[in-house]
Amino acid sequence: MSWAATQHELEQYERDGYFAREAVFSEAELEPLHEAVEGVHRAVETEAARGGAPEAERVDGKRYQKLLDSSVQWEWREGVQEIRSMEPYHHLDPRLDALSDDSRLWEATRPIVGSHEVSLFSDKLNFKRPGGAPFPWHQDSPYWNFGCDHVDRLVSILVTLDAASVENGCLWVIPGSHKSGAIPCYQDRGVQGRLYTDVERYGGADPVPLAVPAGSVVFFHGDIIHGSQSNRTEECRRALVLTYQPAGLPRWQHEDVRAIPASAD
Repeated sequence: MSWAATQHELEQYERDGYFAREAVFSEAELEPLHEAVEGVHRAVETEAARGGAPEAERVDGKRYQKLLDSSVQWEWREGVQEIRSMEPYHHLDPRLDALSDDSRLWEATRPIVGSHEVSLFSDKLNFKRPGGAPFPWHQDSPYWNFGCDHVDRLVSILVTLDAASVENGCLWVIPGSHKSGAIPCYQDRGVQGRLYTDVERYGGADPVPLAVPAGSVVFFHGDIIHGSQSNRTEECRRALVLTYQPAGLPRWQHEDVRAIPASAD
């Protein structure tokens, strides 16, 4: 079965900056991924508690820590030892590494990145536990511009490991916002505020929630304005975000190339 992007999907991507495919992965396929991400969480917690582990740094009062060759952001609430997000993650479990090669993810990116062969640019694991904090409106491209000169040839993919709903803090996007390029960010809200989009200075479409079943896949542009609300449920809302680029280019903030094997074609 081909997982290439359809003309309708490409037209929606051009118009709205995203398109979604619902329930691409079955419950049986998601189960080992659930086990893998929870194993990663436990491994990071163990490493953080180890004597001699790198100290956590604080940026605008938020905790960041370099652990197991990953940049870990801890949940915003004080006293909570839960991961908010971490990047990268694929090297910490072979099941997560293998997912990067799944054609259900990368095949549709070919016409968007402008290359028949692709490689991995970045991979991020989001944990949104019950009570997990929101993520303010932002664009990815301004962040990537620090060290990447081909942001126009990147496409990100969100894989929902759990059903995403408004109540549990699903991703929200502003359709068409990618057409405006970089939107001004806040200049008076600390270091991180300079990466958060000042949506009051953008007069486009209303935000829409991407409430989709578990195992869904959302493709989105680096310039689309997106964010999430807090998790107001008693269930987790975990997700993976993989970003692809043309083949032969190094990973974000790394020197190695994570190629998509020819055998995956």
